[in-house]
Amino acid sequence: MSRTARWRAVRTDERWRWAAMVASIAVGLVAASVHWSGLFLGGSLVGLASTTRKRALLSGLGFGVFVWVVFALTLFVSGDIGRYLAMGQILAVSVAIPIGTATFAASARWLV
Repeated sequence: MSRTARWRAVRTDERWRWAAMVASIAVGLVAASVHWSGLFLGGSLVGLASTTRKRALLSGLGFGVFVWVVFALTLFVSGDIGRYLAMGQILAVSVAIPIGTATFAASARWLV
């Protein structure tokens, strides 16, 4: 069975699709905590697990927002959220990069 056929089988079965989505989010989040290229990995995996191209982009967007929220929560727990929010333009860039990267990576759905 080819890779395309495997992804198609995962996307058509409801249980496998949700399992693939949860696994994709977990793998992407762990990879993003180690290196920024994990945003590409997680975004492309959630995109490949989505049923349609439109949902793939929305899944990538959601993954990027989720990664940023986890990052913000770690800053909140450490007590550095006040300094982070006062950073101005760097704050805007640090919000835009994970969201844009994961959404762009989810366009891998167009390839399969």
